[in-house]
Amino acid sequence: MLRLLLKAFILIVAVAAYVASPFVTAWQIREAVKSGDAAYLADKIEWDKVKETLKISLATAALDLPPENSESDATGQAAGKPSMWQRFKAYWGKGAVNRMVDNYANAEGLPKLFSYRRTYRDAVGEIDEPKTLANLPERMRTAWSRVRRAEFASPTRFEMEMTDKNDPDRWFAGVLEFTGLEWKLVSLHVHQIKPQSATGGVSTSSGGLLARLRQAAIGARRLASNADAPASSPQER
Repeated sequence: MLRLLLKAFILIVAVAAYVASPFVTAWQIREAVKSGDAAYLADKIEWDKVKETLKISLATAALDLPPENSESDATGQAAGKPSMWQRFKAYWGKGAVNRMVDNYANAEGLPKLFSYRRTYRDAVGEIDEPKTLANLPERMRTAWSRVRRAEFASPTRFEMEMTDKNDPDRWFAGVLEFTGLEWKLVSLHVHQIKPQSATGGVSTSSGGLLARLRQAAIGARRLASNADAPASSPQER
């Protein structure tokens, strides 16, 4: 009887560890991006596969294009044919998005991109809480509160969606696969909900990811120019 209970206990622990393992991997990937652990990111992310999914979803989100291979948009409305302006944006914009993904979607580039974003946020007064062991439970709780969906699609495939910390209208959808006795990220999509216009339709002007990136870049340039400019005298004021 004791041996049977021991086997049952070991089985329960093994199952619990297996169920928790993709969550642990997702958390460690997140922490590796923040800390710049390129070796861990190179081992846990299938970059060639992730780049392809990022190129598709970032082009759709940044350029306000209709979702590809979909009959409806994020609001559930039927997606019609893209307009001439959307086709023009797709023509020139996808190349820019692809170059950005190729430059930054790698083990060294992603932490660098995150550090740029953090530097900008610090400059405008949005300082993130430092990572410490004391606030680890609170950071994990906050991260878990942004999880939209997390489930096993199969014993070797785990899907997870998480809302952006700084934009509730944007979320990330990732897929981890169990290969070589470890979980690896093989897909990552970025989704952006377009805000409703005053007429009740979907706005495609200021709500896009590309517009937000432009605003951040303009703000960074203004901060840099203000820092370099000499202080004005009382007479000049």
